[in-house]
Amino acid sequence: MALLVWIPLATGCASTKGTLAQDLARQRWETCSYVRTITLREIKPDGQIWAWARDASDLAAWQACDRRAQENQASGAAVWLMSSPPPQARTPRATATAPPAWEPGDAWAFRWSSPAGKGVFIWTVDREEAIEGTAHYVIKTGTREIFYRKSDIATTVETLDGATVLINTPPRQRYVWPLRVGHGWQQTVVEERPGARHTAERVYAVTVEAEETVVVPAGTFDAFKLLYRNKATGGVAYEEWFSPSVKHAVMLREHLESGLLVRELIAFKLNDP
Repeated sequence: MALLVWIPLATGCASTKGTLAQDLARQRWETCSYVRTITLREIKPDGQIWAWARDASDLAAWQACDRRAQENQASGAAVWLMSSPPPQARTPRATATAPPAWEPGDAWAFRWSSPAGKGVFIWTVDREEAIEGTAHYVIKTGTREIFYRKSDIATTVETLDGATVLINTPPRQRYVWPLRVGHGWQQTVVEERPGARHTAERVYAVTVEAEETVVVPAGTFDAFKLLYRNKATGGVAYEEWFSPSVKHAVMLREHLESGLLVRELIAFKLNDP
């Protein structure tokens, strides 16, 4: 008797045709195609693989292969999935003069590691939506949505399962445009977490430290290195390498009380406007 089974991707992705999650899942499927008795039925937009298995032993072999393939993707092995630019494309220096123009379906896949564990997640531009008349991009990852003000990519609100979990007042300025080495800014932000009934005022001091060539699993990129400090403590909150050619950060290092959280780009897919 054939078994209908599915293997989920351990990330979330917007439900758009030809998503990055589907590309990653398809790559894993092709890697495990030697398990001949497994028949593909469908790859869902969120990366779920639906397939027919002849019996439980075939299923176990396929699941083991898929787990290894996911580990290889997380390590950056043989991952290059994108529409443009070509793999070694490098943006000329000092070209981040304006906020990136994101399109629905643009997606970035990251591997992450920290003392708590490691894994892979995908950020996808799901849609545009207005908040009090102001246009925002909505980034979706799993059931979490992050609202970025379109005019400058400042973060306004985060929701989880439809409930608001974070409000930044005013919206937190991740960047001030144009980006140029030596440029810095300071901002006071009130972070409200309604679910936890917690509010905190944070003062961030940000500087564009340098232009550096960064090598991550997704390729080699020229990037602006930004340093974010907690003004109250003077400590480094996190470091970010923003690549204009990717329209996103390619690496982030967040300094947490529990240790260092590192995120590195393993794949991305940009849709033409």
